[in-house]
Amino acid sequence: MTILQSGLLRKHYEEAVDDIEYKSSAFWQAVLQRAFYEPDIYSVTAESSPDESRRRVDMVVKRYDEENHTLSALLWVECKRPSGSVQEVENQALDAARRCIQRDGLMWIWAMTTVGVSFRIWFIDALIGQLVPMHGTAAQADRRQYIDANSPAASVFPDAIQYIKNGYPLRQAPVVPSQSLDLLTSNEAEWGVSDSYMSGMPTQNQGQYYEAAEAGPSSSSGNDSGSQPVEVRVERITHSFSRTPDEYVFRDINNKRRSTRKENWETGEYQGERVWFYHGRKTTYFSRRNIG
Repeated sequence: MTILQSGLLRKHYEEAVDDIEYKSSAFWQAVLQRAFYEPDIYSVTAESSPDESRRRVDMVVKRYDEENHTLSALLWVECKRPSGSVQEVENQALDAARRCIQRDGLMWIWAMTTVGVSFRIWFIDALIGQLVPMHGTAAQADRRQYIDANSPAASVFPDAIQYIKNGYPLRQAPVVPSQSLDLLTSNEAEWGVSDSYMSGMPTQNQGQYYEAAEAGPSSSSGNDSGSQPVEVRVERITHSFSRTPDEYVFRDINNKRRSTRKENWETGEYQGERVWFYHGRKTTYFSRRNIG
């Protein structure tokens, strides 16, 4: 389903095909103003700073909380003309997201990158600190993963916008900057919740973090060297927008992020308790949470 649901948007689209950045930006501003149409709740503004510095971002969508009289950022948007650099626009969006997360102490934030009339929407987790695609494959800086606003594949756009509206960011405390916690946790069943955020943080397609597992599961528990296995906290990352299998992520003994899949783990018994084991080259890790 095309995003171009009005003559106004189609006219902006036709102009944005020109290789001029301000026309591309104008098109997406019109699109977002229509997508976040509730004028007393959402604002779409240009040239905003994510951290009160001189750093400027092309656009930001903010949510107004009438009760507390506050504005909270939801979505940071960086735009490039049709011939613009995909790598550059994604780097800029990630920088804006990180700055906002750090300044406001958020657990996550959303970002959108555009090149001409094509778009990609991202989720940024405060702990991981990387762009997580909400659609397409795991690849970053890949122009082929961008969707033309006038193509049938653009049907993912309204779905993603609704996710963003339902998933306004929580603060680390957690304290919701613009709504009550109960409102977000009520969407838990719809969103899929990361076990590391019992407060109801949405987890999206985080496919680009695939890392080769050091080794597959073996038939024995414990380390080959005879040392004790290391307990880790495993976070399940649900892929809501693709058929990609869920990931199970943890930090190893060197504090490096490990991305695994269900089949990389095996059940076993440790200290009289049923646990899940992951066998690396030198170290065996275990989790008390159910894998799968």
